[in-house]
Amino acid sequence: MKRMLASAATAALALGGLVATAMPASAHTPNVDANCTSLSLDLKWYQEGGDGKTNTVTVTVNGETVLQESFGDGHSTSVPLDPTRDNKWVVQVDAWDGDTGTEYDATRDGTTTACQEPEPEPEKLETAFYVYPKLRANEPAAWDNSGFQTLITTRDGEEFWETLPEEYPGDHFNIEDLPADACESWGVQQDVVRTQGDFAWSEFIHITYPDGPLFDWRLKADRHTDLSNFLPECSDEPTETPEEPEKPEEPELPETPEASEPPAAPEPVTLPAPSSVEDCEVGNSVDLPETDHATYTEKWNDDHTEVTVTATPAEGVQLADGAETEWTFTFTGEICASEPVVVTPELPTVVDLCGTESDDIRVPESSDEVTYEKTSEGIVATAAEGFAFDELPAGYSAVDTTSALYTVSESTFTDEMCELVPGDIGAVCDAETPYLVYGVTLPEGAPAPGENPLTVTFINPGGGNDHVTTDLPLEGRLLWPGASAEEPLQWPGWERLEDGSYVETDGNFAWTRDGVQVRFEVNPDYSTVVEYPPASEECADAPANIREAAAQTVVDVPEDAPEVAAEEDELALTGATVGVAAAVALLLVAGGAALFVVRRRLHQG
Repeated sequence: MKRMLASAATAALALGGLVATAMPASAHTPNVDANCTSLSLDLKWYQEGGDGKTNTVTVTVNGETVLQESFGDGHSTSVPLDPTRDNKWVVQVDAWDGDTGTEYDATRDGTTTACQEPEPEPEKLETAFYVYPKLRANEPAAWDNSGFQTLITTRDGEEFWETLPEEYPGDHFNIEDLPADACESWGVQQDVVRTQGDFAWSEFIHITYPDGPLFDWRLKADRHTDLSNFLPECSDEPTETPEEPEKPEEPELPETPEASEPPAAPEPVTLPAPSSVEDCEVGNSVDLPETDHATYTEKWNDDHTEVTVTATPAEGVQLADGAETEWTFTFTGEICASEPVVVTPELPTVVDLCGTESDDIRVPESSDEVTYEKTSEGIVATAAEGFAFDELPAGYSAVDTTSALYTVSESTFTDEMCELVPGDIGAVCDAETPYLVYGVTLPEGAPAPGENPLTVTFINPGGGNDHVTTDLPLEGRLLWPGASAEEPLQWPGWERLEDGSYVETDGNFAWTRDGVQVRFEVNPDYSTVVEYPPASEECADAPANIREAAAQTVVDVPEDAPEVAAEEDELALTGATVGVAAAVALLLVAGGAALFVVRRRLHQG
């Protein structure tokens, strides 16, 4: 019989050792953070593998796998993202442990928005050749003297034509259809145009002063010239006449004195006027006429905003009455005031965490184009000088062309209650001492207020004082109230007498032995009922051999102990299952029950 008792005790001790080593699994935490330049991974509290078992993380960006690595209990890395485009990313974590093999797997995905503008296209220049009837035929060709213009042809580069283009489409205008007075009343405009991007000449077949269509910022340079400079028939040079056939000689007649005629007086002329050229990139200038009738000189003021052009007639040139010989041009710079650049304000980031204390609207970072300010009405976006808003993202309303207001409605925030996320929670015995083993995690996005933020409270069901322990980590184990891991050993519901024996008592946290409620608090909290470990001679109660002899108080195990143990096996765990620990605990209860049955029968014998 003693051998039977020793064997049963040995089995119970072995089972108790298994329970002591069957610690609950850590809370697997896949933290992923993404911005427009990188994707950061911080994988914590995973189970270290072995025998070919390993955890795996796979990262896919825009449908392409960019990372696939194995890791042990944790892994941290950063994956670069293309900052010039929007990126769609997926992070998949495959954990090897767990009852099903997939319960700790996790998938995180999201999309980032480009934070850098793509490189601008290189400047591409083309030169266009237009013809038009002048509004005032007696004045030189100029933009403000331009009638309905028609495009003749274009070519690459920024070189003006000095002669009439040799080839042109002729679809819109035929040079041969010019009116008879074209030499005096028509002009030519040549434009150097930036044609990169979505520019199309088909939108600029005709140009009308002053309404357009106009090139605006695309126009780099232009030149106005009378059409007569390009047409040979408009030249002042006399044209050759065909020689007449020789006539037969007539008989000579006696000479008669002829009266001498005075030389013809030169015909009075009107000198062509110069024109001003105001260019925001190459500077202000004047376009001087090309004529043999006069020489033109320029005289500028110090800041190059005003010029006086003087014409000196050539020798023998007779000026018409009232003909001008001096012109003054003033440059105001008004045409250089370009249209504002259209920009789009960024959307603020809505931070909608559990509860209401951490809800927030994060203001976008200000740039050289747009500044942001948080006010009582919302987020105010203001365009910098030279920029303006056009179409606004959803949530913004225009105040004017350079400012917009982003407002936040109450429905933006869910205001869900914050609760701790429970992991494995239960009671175990280790070396004859009962412990509370636990693991909890904070809700996603909730910051931890320190390394040991947890408070664990055993709630007294009778209304007496609770048992509170503060400054605990989020995962670990805690000595059961009323227990001691050092000599002299203690157990809740038992009192040690001076002679070293133990008696049962209603004190020493006896109220924790029958399904006590335990609350876990950080800022959010979580509560559950935890059962005290099943009684055995090695744990949970004072051993029978050191109890008070007169009391003979032992923990009796019913005949249906296996069934009772099976019913009490659930330790009020939430989150992940205890797995092997629960199965081993069941075997421990069965072994302990068998041990007590053997002892009773021996005692009775």
